[in-house]
Amino acid sequence: MYKEMPAKKLDKGVIRYERTKDIIESFFTLAVFVLLMFLTIRFNWPIWLMAIWIILPIIDFLFSLFFLPYLKLKAVRYEMHTLHLEIMEGIFFKKRTLIPIERIQHVVVKEGPLTRRYGIQIIQVFTAGTDHQIPLLLKKDAEELRIQLLDQIKAVKSDV
Repeated sequence: MYKEMPAKKLDKGVIRYERTKDIIESFFTLAVFVLLMFLTIRFNWPIWLMAIWIILPIIDFLFSLFFLPYLKLKAVRYEMHTLHLEIMEGIFFKKRTLIPIERIQHVVVKEGPLTRRYGIQIIQVFTAGTDHQIPLLLKKDAEELRIQLLDQIKAVKSDV
């Protein structure tokens, strides 16, 4: 296996997307803790639980707003080689995947309303047995990678 890390990193522009997504997710977390506060009052649970129900969402919100986007930015790397696509991901536990070009069946570019607003796309590569994702690519990078993949697939398929 290669000793060097894949060369291409995510763009720093994805931090804004990650922060927005985390703020939206934090509202759902907050709703759960508000429900827990209500249940604490309703069923006369110990009052010290209220402190936990207040402190945990604050810690979660601050962690997901200030630290997690930067960790995710460093977590994903990818590189297109002549014979394979290399994807490395993981914040704490790194996972490195090498996908041979001749095994790739098709490529899908995904985007949703929030990713579209921030100009971000997700590349999904399908092989016979599984699929792999390269998340949070800027549109121009995603389109460039998609074209490279399709050109490589055509070159390999024509040689067979």
